[in-house]
Amino acid sequence: MSQQNPQDWEQRLRDLEAEINEEVEPVPVRPFDPNQDSKSPFVRAMSWYQGLATPAKVGVAGIGIIAALSVLNTVLRLVTSLIMLGIVTAIFVALYKAFLSNKSS
Repeated sequence: MSQQNPQDWEQRLRDLEAEINEEVEPVPVRPFDPNQDSKSPFVRAMSWYQGLATPAKVGVAGIGIIAALSVLNTVLRLVTSLIMLGIVTAIFVALYKAFLSNKSS
């Protein structure tokens, strides 16, 4: 193995120190605002909504109503399906008891 010249080591050391010490551009950080972060999502949404122009408020309200009715429709269909499943299950249990239970006794 060959050893490097001490001047090469010194130059390499200076290069590494310069690399470590060179200033890095700071990453921008959003300042902490305890009033903003402690608000609930509902309060933040209401303050956002109040800041909209009137036509935008009408549009957002319309989209909200359509979304709410869609969710309500889905929930009602689910409840209806569960009720129908219960009724069909009750009918099958009654038929089973009426026809198959008598044959086994």
